[in-house]
Amino acid sequence: MALAYIVDGGLNDQPGTGADLYERFPAVRDLYARVHEWTGLSVGRLLAWELPAQQEFRQVGAIRQAAVVLGLCDVLAEHGVRPDVVGGLSLGGRISACIAGSLSRQGLFELLARLRHAPPPPGPAQGVAALVVPAEADLADLLRGEDLVNGGRLYVAAELGVVGGGRDRMLLLAGYRAALDELAARLPKGTVRIPKDVVAAYHSPLSQYLVDFLDPALTATPFRDPAIPLCSCMTPRPLTTAEQVREEFRLNPVARVSLPQVFAGLEAHEVELALLLGPAQVDLFLESPNVQVVHVESPEHLPEALTAIHDFGVQLSAGGAR
Repeated sequence: MALAYIVDGGLNDQPGTGADLYERFPAVRDLYARVHEWTGLSVGRLLAWELPAQQEFRQVGAIRQAAVVLGLCDVLAEHGVRPDVVGGLSLGGRISACIAGSLSRQGLFELLARLRHAPPPPGPAQGVAALVVPAEADLADLLRGEDLVNGGRLYVAAELGVVGGGRDRMLLLAGYRAALDELAARLPKGTVRIPKDVVAAYHSPLSQYLVDFLDPALTATPFRDPAIPLCSCMTPRPLTTAEQVREEFRLNPVARVSLPQVFAGLEAHEVELALLLGPAQVDLFLESPNVQVVHVESPEHLPEALTAIHDFGVQLSAGGAR
């Protein structure tokens, strides 16, 4: 049976994320010391929370999440646990590529550190919104097609799958804030949830400025073919070459991402158990009927993960989980 690691996107960490891992495990402390070398961020700043959510994400949060996830990988490896398959959503897709061996840890952290210097979004105010609709709803009718790609005001940024036991599905919309407010005003109260402190239209063409900003650093970063299957959050095919992974990094700010697509990739590799590493919107990962997901973010989560690995009959060895 294949064991998978999966990683959620950003903006899910909370103040104190990673502090207990740092205090408990020497492997995590060693990694944080290296992250300091690669990014210039002090360990104290990695363990602190100082800014509103989006600013914190750009300045430290993305780096912090990668450090927590990779630190957990090191702790699990000390128990003989390594993944056979890996996949992630948004930022999690980038971290997963590092877990799969497609770029070095230094390369990943240097790219994430580059985000700290990204310009603000140009033009009118932007934002994102979570949209929860009945599973059988006609999305095109609900959103009125002129608001989407043809109008250039709103985009479906992420397909997040079913929630509420399969009764509803959740999407992330991105676009101009005025259009998001208009949509929220015309749909039933609570259908559209707009976080006030996210002011960028992630995973939409409005983020092309980020692609342009990151491209020189991305072009200079060495990539390798993944050493284990790497499930994409953008395409049905797994990523098997260095250039496919580089292109997915390049498209990440502007392309729609899909959590159901990640799970489809896991199922294609006969994954029955997945460890969800690091900060996450955990409830979104628990609805898959074919893959059991165990969340691992703190030391207290490790016994449950190791018990699940044992119960599923995953064989551990120096080379990984088999």
